[in-house]
Order: sequence, then C-alpha cells, then structure tokens
Amino acid sequence: MDKRDIVITSRIRLARNLKDYRFPVKMGQEEAENVIQEVSSAVAKADSGYKLTYMRDLSDIQKNVLIENHVISPALAERNERAAFLLSSDKKTSIMLNEEDHIRIQTIESGMSLKECWELSNETDDIIEESLDYAFDQDLGYVTACPTNMGTGMRASVMIHLPALSVTNQIEKLLYGVSQLGVAVRGVYGEGTKSLGHLYQISNQGTLGASEETLIDKITHIVEQIVDKEERTREHLRKNNYEELEDEVYRAYGLLTNARKMSTEEAMRLLSLIKLGSDMEMIKAARGKDLYGLMTRIQPSNLSSIYDKELLPKERDGKRAEVVRNELTRQ
Repeated sequence: MDKRDIVITSRIRLARNLKDYRFPVKMGQEEAENVIQEVSSAVAKADSGYKLTYMRDLSDIQKNVLIENHVISPALAERNERAAFLLSSDKKTSIMLNEEDHIRIQTIESGMSLKECWELSNETDDIIEESLDYAFDQDLGYVTACPTNMGTGMRASVMIHLPALSVTNQIEKLLYGVSQLGVAVRGVYGEGTKSLGHLYQISNQGTLGASEETLIDKITHIVEQIVDKEERTREHLRKNNYEELEDEVYRAYGLLTNARKMSTEEAMRLLSLIKLGSDMEMIKAARGKDLYGLMTRIQPSNLSSIYDKELLPKERDGKRAEVVRNELTRQ
C-alpha cells in the first residue's frame, strides 16, 4: 500500500509581520493598503510570477471556492476590504496579506512533502525579507499577533485520510493521544472545522523554542506513526472483516452512482469508503479516479462555480449527486 493513499497533502505556513506597522486588527484602510503594496512590490522584484488579488474584488462564491481549495483561509475572506493575496503561477504557494498577521506564506504539495514545502516557503520568505524589515525579537523570534505563533512563526500540517481507524472506532482515542504530544488535530478547513470524509489535519501547536527543522521532524515522526496504525488496521480488516468491508464499499459505490440527491456529509463519507476500497484494491471501478479532487469539487461553492450560478441548498444536493455520478461512471 502506498503511503500517499493515506497522506493526502502537506502544508507549511509562515506568519510574518512588518516592523513599522500595527497588527492588521488595529490597522486602518490606508495602512492596510500600504502593507499590500509593499509586499507586492517586494515579490515583484524577484519576477517570481505571483498574481495579486484583492478580496474586495471577489464574490462570496469566489472567496469560498478559494477556501474550499485551501488557497486562502476563512479568516482572510472575512477581512475583505483590507485584505489581499498573492498566488504563484503554479498555484502551490499563496501569500495572504492582512489576515491575522501582515503576511501568511503558505505552500501546499501532495503527499508527505513537508521538507519540500518548507524549502519553497523559505525561498518566498527570503525574497520578501530582502526588501522589507520583519518584526523580530532576538529572544522570542518572529513577532506575531497571536502568541502561539511566536518563534519560527511556522505551522507544519498534513492532511491525512483515516477511514480504517474511523470505521473501527479507534480514531477518537488515537487523536486524543496525539493531542497530548503537543500536536493539534483539526478538521478539513483548519481550526474550528470538523472532519469530513475521515480527513484530518495534523499540525504543530507551538512554534517557540524549536527550529523549523525540529518541528518538521516532529510532525513527520507522528504522522508516520499514525500512517503505520492506519495501515495495520487496514490489514486487520483485510484478514478478518474483508467481506463486511467489501459489502460497505460496494454499497457506497451503488449509492454514489445512482443517487439523485446527496448532502456534502453523506457524499464525503461514501467517497471516503470508495477511496478506502480502491486503495485496498477491493473495487476496480474507482481505480485511477482522483477521489480527493472529487471531494473538493462537491463542496458547496465549488459546485456553484462548476454550474456558474449560485445554487440553493436543495439544488446543490442534486448537482452534487450528478457530478459524483458522472465522475465515477466516466470511462
């Protein structure tokens, strides 16, 4: 079994603030605009292919699509008039401006790739710091709006798919144990959100008193342990409950390929089972399908974007079922 079936994406986020500006929560419109212009100009000097977008120029659907695709945070969308973001040409790195901090550099890669994400984020960080002075304390490190981000200002997180541990009712105990190690466990869209489709985000809680490399190694080690536990649970199911699990997987496939209405929660749960069955080579029909990509496309605002109109909740349930049917039955 490929570990990439379990570890979906890796992300590094760096929090930074400019030396001579108040934190975003205290800034006026002019001050916020100056931050945006200064950071944009610094990035442009490197001819790095970033595109600037102001939150005020986007519709609510467009903002929510960006949130659902993990390009920006919900907090940035709420800032609206005083916020913007820069997005790299390859869509891997975004620089959120005037969220909780002046700068939030975020890089996302597929699979277990925290070190690669760190290298890309660090390159962007260096580009900005060549032109601008960060708020930095010799003892505390990078100065941030929230004390928990002081120090490196780095959050290393991994999106992980844990259906076997979930269906065997081991997930709560495991995640509680992980949280005791100074690691945060969050839902699909970060802090304050719930798990959908047995997807969880695992990230470091503190950033003070440890180097970036140490934090990355810690998260990597913990994630490897969780992956090992998920793999062993899948093997246990294969040996002891194969027919029962196979039946659940094919029932899920039957519903997904025939239902005419489906909520986000139900679709995510069933797609998670299909992904588990595909990863364990139980079901050939889903082989080669981008099931995580499909999980993203059936989120409410992504659906509205696909159909190029704002959909009412009842309409979304119908369109969601249609998108899933078309994808799973496409040859």
